[in-house]
Amino acid sequence: MTTEGNIEHSLKAPPDLKMAKRKADQLTWLYSAPPIPVMEIAEMEGIHVVFATFGDYNDKIAGYCDFKNSKLYVNAEDRPRRQLFTIAHELGHWIMHQNIFSDNPDKYPVLLRFSKPSSSPREREADTFAAHLLIPDRLLKPLTPPIEGTVALLADIFLVSVTMMEIRLRGGYDYRSTFLGRRNFRHLCQ
Repeated sequence: MTTEGNIEHSLKAPPDLKMAKRKADQLTWLYSAPPIPVMEIAEMEGIHVVFATFGDYNDKIAGYCDFKNSKLYVNAEDRPRRQLFTIAHELGHWIMHQNIFSDNPDKYPVLLRFSKPSSSPREREADTFAAHLLIPDRLLKPLTPPIEGTVALLADIFLVSVTMMEIRLRGGYDYRSTFLGRRNFRHLCQ
């Protein structure tokens, strides 16, 4: 059992993005080419992925993690690439934050989309985990730079959104690696 003081400390501790990347890398090491089978990884981790609708909140919720029942709920009406990001993000919470939220589910917020970006350290960790799970550095590096094609082509290869690929190429959701300089990034976007 975790004490209330330990929980509050865990929730407010600075994000450990290096740990998030390392945990994602541990799950993707056996895959030699994109796309990464995120659903398969979740199932191998003992988590059942459930595609659902959320009633009046369906347009506001992408998904959430049910720690007590080992389930990830994903919005059935989202686009497939959005669903993959949601699965990866919630899997990050499962792997990195289960010890915090299992005994204290009321501390796990279901965040509404289109609200201001969360500054929560645990959300930043889950985003970083998802980015590296979907687009591992070791699979992206051989493709950048230079590459014949565009950011959209890379997004298609990894089955992620163009926005997600842009974030990764610019070094976002990352732990100390940037794949492209500004000049090369503009070239890929053309």
